[in-house]
Amino acid sequence: MSILIEDSPRNLLTWIIQAVKAGDADGAVISPFASPLQPLRHRRGAEVMARGLLSEGAQVWFDAQTHALQMAGVGDFRYYQEYDFWAGSRGDLTTAPLRQGHISRVFAFQDHLEVSKLAPTILLHHAETQSSEMALDLAKDAIDQASDCWITIAGTAPFWESGLALDAHIGALAQLEPAGWFVVPVRQLAALPVEIEAEETHGICRTIRALSENAPVHISHGDLAGLPGVAAGAASVGSGWDQRQRACAYASYAERENGDGGGGGWYERVTIRDLLGSLRPSEVAVLRSQNPALYQALGEFPPPGPQEAFRHHVSALRSAISAIADNGDDYYARYTTLLDMYRGSSRLWPQVAATTGSPLNASHWVDPLQRGLRLYGEGEGW
Repeated sequence: MSILIEDSPRNLLTWIIQAVKAGDADGAVISPFASPLQPLRHRRGAEVMARGLLSEGAQVWFDAQTHALQMAGVGDFRYYQEYDFWAGSRGDLTTAPLRQGHISRVFAFQDHLEVSKLAPTILLHHAETQSSEMALDLAKDAIDQASDCWITIAGTAPFWESGLALDAHIGALAQLEPAGWFVVPVRQLAALPVEIEAEETHGICRTIRALSENAPVHISHGDLAGLPGVAAGAASVGSGWDQRQRACAYASYAERENGDGGGGGWYERVTIRDLLGSLRPSEVAVLRSQNPALYQALGEFPPPGPQEAFRHHVSALRSAISAIADNGDDYYARYTTLLDMYRGSSRLWPQVAATTGSPLNASHWVDPLQRGLRLYGEGEGW
């Protein structure tokens, strides 16, 4: 079971390598929206990132993130424009030669980096549209060019909630038999915890359960919201130190007003494994002073600092993932393990929220995911 660090404008190679060496992460995903093609002042280029990670034995992927081009408000092309991915104008996939040309250019760059081939796709809002047909055509073209490639499936909540249409679309893709899958739940906001409906989680779980029968599945930017997907059979989950690494959202690709900035302050909320959620550092301090027994019962807390918060987060996430994945191919056991984890966190949250005054609680971090997990379990006959 793997954790891959998704790319960020704060492309901190050292942090990723340290997490890999500590056994908390297994590698990273590089994005043309977050890492420049060539080194730029204090930012490492994509090739430098890839070489540095590969030299440490880490997994490395390059995700062209073509699906970001269809997001409303997309405009952060400061790095993306350096990459030569288009035979025509940027985003033009209207003809077969343009689609094939885009795929071949993405594959060529991945070959240059010496990483596995990951096919680009477009963003879908429903599983039965002209766009879904184009996504299927892109996948077929990618398999024609490289039968050992991985296929990307990117969709907003209505896509994952498409029911029988979703099942049919996934079934058509599965017939292509790629080497693996990147499943990308796309959201409008990068705020955590993510806003998610039960039926969306159900659709993602159903998709992963079907696809993971024959090939590994990565939940791109999945983080804690990806745990139901792990129960359904996912092999890896994306995470990171910034909110944009933990959720793939429209806002992360909008034009930035601060030019080359990193995108605001550090995300230093403290993840607590037993809560399957996080608290502000100030809330942790209140918990420690007001209820020392509960504070100690919740385990170790990191010292202050963004890197410390990140390392603690991936360690907690990996612990949760491992508890589920240690059940191997016993999918019922994976399901019940996560269900028990959700029940445990739901019992703890009321006391934690009452002590700390946290406006976020089990209704935000746990309940929507638990409802979706239960729908998946019911569909499996559990």
